[in-house]
Amino acid sequence: MQDDREQSGGRTGDWRRRGAGRRVLLKAGALGALGLTLPDLLKARAAANARPARARAVLLVFAQGGISHHDSFDPKPHAPAEVRGPFATVATRVAGLRFSDKIPLLAERADRVTLIRSMWHRETDHGVGSYYVLRGQTQPDPTFDRPENQWRAHPNIGSQVARLLPGRRALPPYMVVPGLSYLAKVNYYTAGWMGRGYDPLLLRSDPNEVADAAGSLMPLWQIDPALLERRLDLLQALDTRRREFETAPAGEGIATHYQQACELLLSGAARDALDLGRETPVMRDAYGRNRLGQSCLLARRLVEAGVPFVTVDDDGWDHHGQIFPALERQLPVLDRAFTTLLDDLETRGLLDSTLVLLLTEFGRTPLVNKSAGRDHWPRVFSIVLAGAGIPRGQVIGSSDRVGGEPTDRPLTPKDLAATIYSFLGLDPTVEYASAQGRPFPVLDGGEVIREL
Repeated sequence: MQDDREQSGGRTGDWRRRGAGRRVLLKAGALGALGLTLPDLLKARAAANARPARARAVLLVFAQGGISHHDSFDPKPHAPAEVRGPFATVATRVAGLRFSDKIPLLAERADRVTLIRSMWHRETDHGVGSYYVLRGQTQPDPTFDRPENQWRAHPNIGSQVARLLPGRRALPPYMVVPGLSYLAKVNYYTAGWMGRGYDPLLLRSDPNEVADAAGSLMPLWQIDPALLERRLDLLQALDTRRREFETAPAGEGIATHYQQACELLLSGAARDALDLGRETPVMRDAYGRNRLGQSCLLARRLVEAGVPFVTVDDDGWDHHGQIFPALERQLPVLDRAFTTLLDDLETRGLLDSTLVLLLTEFGRTPLVNKSAGRDHWPRVFSIVLAGAGIPRGQVIGSSDRVGGEPTDRPLTPKDLAATIYSFLGLDPTVEYASAQGRPFPVLDGGEVIREL
């Protein structure tokens, strides 16, 4: 049954079509290096692919570990006690839709988001499931997370966007905030075989502890710009050896990161975007004075400053034991941070041009285990989308009476990835050459979710 579902969610056809479109894209990329503006790039891509862009940016909150759909967005109040858990439910602003009582703020804003209750895949491992959700591709090599094997991995969706949609010069096109979790440590956010030039810039400091996130980029923020310029000259003097190093997959594109970091350090505009001290105490309190809340606030500032793809790196959702006390603490933090993010983007006029996603790699088991926890369950889970003209107050798909399988509209991470690319005006069927010279499509399957 699951085989049929995944097969029906894929796309068949000739991935080498639209050669003219690829040429226009390549030309647009070259112009971008010469200073072509973001609106011009959007127009060029739309002309190449006949796909008008609905979003200028993606802001993705990734809750690593697997949020329990039973205890958040898809409660089962009429199921047996060992399935439904101890939490009550609350009515939302969508008729007939109920959420866990631990996320009341999101319940009040359910008429402003789309909820998908029928995401699914087969991968029960955190790393492999996260790989699939964040890249829209299944993992080709079980050892890909070793640094020497990164070139075998598919690019993260953010890396694809960085390649096709450059940001403003002073800010990288793909950033991860704060980049502290297990996923960031083993590089699940990387560009893989696309080359390190499209890796994200990871902000390693906790924004709740360091108001000026630029400080995480370099130990000595107060370095003399003239000295920094001399160091860059020295780096260029070693260019021949560096090029030799960059021919190896591990070194591909590393000079791009040097350049991005130096531009950040020298740019007042970039530092301003990273400085949470410019926010009012009231706004910082609204998001929550914790890592997730301040990361969401910093992500909003980066989107506002022109970064096309920002990921908020959250973790700690893997609850094999004592899940309910843990969710008592974590769900309200997520509820507050995510709803404030939506409110803030809308107030600033950014929500209509920003695709906002709350993702997780899988759900949790219907049955509570002997340790009072729930185990990994990829066969059905829930995600939330908002902004960029997405229909509001919509629920796509459903799960069965115990939250174990989709009963309607099963959707895969490939479908989600195709949808994200579509919202940005990007054609996921376009091919590119990897660092090893092999042709790859942006995405090898998936259908745009028609309800969006």
